[in-house]
Amino acid sequence: SANTPAEAIREYEQMRTKAPLDDAQQYGMALARLQANQPAAAMTDLAPLLQRQPSDIWLQLAMGEAEARAGKKAEADARFEKLIDRAPRNRAVVLTYAQVLGERGDAASGKKAQAILRPLASIASDDPVYQETFGRASDLAGDPIRAGEAHAEAEYLNGRPERALVQLENLKKRTDLDYYA
Repeated sequence: SANTPAEAIREYEQMRTKAPLDDAQQYGMALARLQANQPAAAMTDLAPLLQRQPSDIWLQLAMGEAEARAGKKAEADARFEKLIDRAPRNRAVVLTYAQVLGERGDAASGKKAQAILRPLASIASDDPVYQETFGRASDLAGDPIRAGEAHAEAEYLNGRPERALVQLENLKKRTDLDYYA
């Protein structure tokens, strides 16, 4: 019911004064804190939930995001790698990890994001979120042709065919296009 993460946090804190938060409310509080850029507080909220439900994929994803945003890159990567090993074609796992990698903004992270996104291509090619994420990863990885294709596809899938066409026309002007591209 809250319009902002800060309002949601206040609502959960008011609930907590009346009774302890249940697991779903605790998870909601953690997500609100994550969205409010309070990753350390989100980790604190998620830790007891993960102790009770260590195999819950949604809790693992939230904790991985919180760890990454709290500067605990190695812990986040280890958590995401385990999730990728367990579910390499799980849309939520792959997209969340790719977005976390994209937030790092470097070429190595972009290439890693491309690599984890590729196995999903056959089942997610009509997903604009997938295309936008792959485009961002390709931009970071220094692969402007794949980035342009993905951005054009995302525009088309989001109902903007004119912008997709402009994107593709700009790609055709590139001198580094090979025959297949």
